[in-house]
Amino acid sequence: MRYAYKKKIYIFVFTVVDAVGSILFKAVRAFSGKRSERQEVPGRILLIRIDHIGDIINSTVVLEPIRKAFPDAAIDFLAPSWAAEILENNRHLDNVIRFDPPWFDRRVSGFSGQFKGIFSLTDIIRKGDYDLCVDLRGDFRHILAMSLAGVKRRVGYGITGGGFMLTDEVPYEENAHETGKNTRLLKTVGVEADASRVDLEFRDSDREAAGRLVSRESIEGKYAVIHTTPGHNMKEWDRGKFNDIMRYISEEKCFMPVKVGGVADPMDPGSKDVRIVDIAGKTTLGVLYNVIKGASLFVGVDSAPAHMAAAAGVPTIILFSGINDPGRWAPSGTNVKVLYPGAGRDLLGIKVEDVRRMIDEMVDEEGRTAR
Repeated sequence: MRYAYKKKIYIFVFTVVDAVGSILFKAVRAFSGKRSERQEVPGRILLIRIDHIGDIINSTVVLEPIRKAFPDAAIDFLAPSWAAEILENNRHLDNVIRFDPPWFDRRVSGFSGQFKGIFSLTDIIRKGDYDLCVDLRGDFRHILAMSLAGVKRRVGYGITGGGFMLTDEVPYEENAHETGKNTRLLKTVGVEADASRVDLEFRDSDREAAGRLVSRESIEGKYAVIHTTPGHNMKEWDRGKFNDIMRYISEEKCFMPVKVGGVADPMDPGSKDVRIVDIAGKTTLGVLYNVIKGASLFVGVDSAPAHMAAAAGVPTIILFSGINDPGRWAPSGTNVKVLYPGAGRDLLGIKVEDVRRMIDEMVDEEGRTAR
């Protein structure tokens, strides 16, 4: 087994856990004499992905295929509160269950917090009385909770340990794109899926609210959405360079720069003739998606808004740092271009000229973009 851990102590611990666990589970199954119930058509299905917004967006590739395969099943999705809005209006789901894992909360430390989270997760799964659970992340804690809850069929990746507790442990292709990893999990239950189709659906009220925001902020004509604030410092690009890009977009392409993000971060384009509209911190995810959808261009760092832009079909330029592999994590699409400095490198080596050149490739002299 090739584990996802970088620390050798974790690799050692879970090598031992998996070795001992595999022996015990085989012995229990042999002693009980139970036959597998894996081929039953599931009546209740739970999909689990409780991490980052971009990961939730990538996971939506499984929704339509699993609904078509099991039209009569009740299909729930377990997601964190900060990303649940991505799923709550999706027509292929019956219910979105919010669960904020303590292992993503910096205020929670120690094994006690971890165990409390696992038992809370187990309780949620047990109450759902699910026939099939698919863990889209490959997380030991999710696998343990599914097993403790007594789910009949448990599908996932054993890359963080616990594969012996799965009824269907799927081989992990490390270099495959994340959407492909998600759809591959479905194949073990007989579901074929297109790994390139993410499925974002928001409320009509979000579209209407986006329209009101655009009007209230006097966003007129064609505009370009700019996202400068990632969740990791390795993904940051120089603010002065972003200022240059916004000035270029305004003066050369005649697009109004509209800055988005979770927190307001005023920026000076260095010209009194350039007006930047800053709506960072003023939108929900649904409103943000609809604002992005109306844009003629998106330029930003690797984060959730970039995934939204690609899903909406907006011409998208992503500054993708070496902390992640764009072959695995960058959104796909004919209208998506990625600037990548190389594995392990930050964005400081990317020049303003590099981004300008890519903008010129996507936007002609008349300000037209291909969509």
